[in-house]
Amino acid sequence: MSKNGVLWYQAATVRIFFPEGRVCCDLCPLMETYARKQCRRTGEYLSQDTRVTVGYECPLEFETEEVNNERESEYEAI
Repeated sequence: MSKNGVLWYQAATVRIFFPEGRVCCDLCPLMETYARKQCRRTGEYLSQDTRVTVGYECPLEFETEEVNNERESEYEAI
């Protein structure tokens, strides 16, 4: 860091796995459930049924690949 502030940032990525293609906020480690359901990544308060869908502002990019010899489907954030 310089004395005038940060000159640049380093980006990082993380992989999140959902069991058997069940992509939903309830199974995501980024969901906060203390007072209200809220995404820790976007800050979005989740009012829809988080057991079957993802938030409107979900930034996750879903890929098709096999993990443990099981097929995963490709999903897009809603």
